[in-house]
Amino acid sequence: MSSTLDSTGWPRETGAGAVKGAGSPRPVFWLAPFSARTWRETLQAVVNLPVGVVAFSAVVTLLAGGLGTAVTFVGLPLLACTLAGCRGFAAMERARAAALLDLAVPAPAPPRADRPGPVAWMGATLRSAAGWRAALYAVLMLPLGIASFTLAVTLWSVALVAVTYPLWQWVFPTYEHRPGIELYENGDHTHYLGSVPEIAGCCALGLLLLLLTPLVLRGVAGIQRAMVRGLLAG
Repeated sequence: MSSTLDSTGWPRETGAGAVKGAGSPRPVFWLAPFSARTWRETLQAVVNLPVGVVAFSAVVTLLAGGLGTAVTFVGLPLLACTLAGCRGFAAMERARAAALLDLAVPAPAPPRADRPGPVAWMGATLRSAAGWRAALYAVLMLPLGIASFTLAVTLWSVALVAVTYPLWQWVFPTYEHRPGIELYENGDHTHYLGSVPEIAGCCALGLLLLLLTPLVLRGVAGIQRAMVRGLLAG
C-alpha cells in the first residue's frame, strides 16, 4: 500500500489496503484546516441540525400517530406510509453521505409484496427492516445534529477569534478605552488580555485549536459514517 498527497493536502491511500468509503484520505495535521474535506465535513456537521430537527419531529409524530391508532383502519396505513417516507429520507442521507463524507453504500432492496394490491404493499412495507432502521436513523439524527452543529460552530468560532486576536486587539484601547478582551472579573479587579505575552498566548491557543478542530469533526463524521453503514445500507 502506498500513500500520496492529493491537491487538498490529505494523503490518499492506493493499492490493496485502500477501502472505498472508509474515510480515506487521512488528514495531514497542519494542512487539515485548509482541506476541502475538512470543510465538507464541517458543512455536514452544520446541516445535520436542521435535518435532524425536521426528521425527528416528522418521524416521531407520525410513528406515534400510527402506533396510537393501530387498532383502527387508519393506523397501519399511516405506519406503512411513514416507513416508506423514511426509506426516501434514507436515500437522501445516502446521497448526502456520498457527497460530503466520501461514503458510498448500496441501497437496501425495496419491499416485495407476495401479491398485488395496497394491502400486500402495506404488509411488505411494515415487515421490511430497512424502513424501521431508517426511522431509527431519523430519530438519532436529532442528538447527532445538536452535538455536531454545536461542536462545529463553537470550535471554528473560538479558534478563528483567538488566532486573529493580534490583528484586532487594538480596537479595545483605541475605541473601548480598555487594554483588551475582559478575561475575568473578581471584585474590584478585572483582568484583560492586553499584554504582549497574553496576546501571543491567545494566538497560540487559537492556532492549536484551529489544528485540532478538523480532527474533532472527523471523529463526528466517523460516527455518522458508522450510522449510515449500519442503518441505511443494503
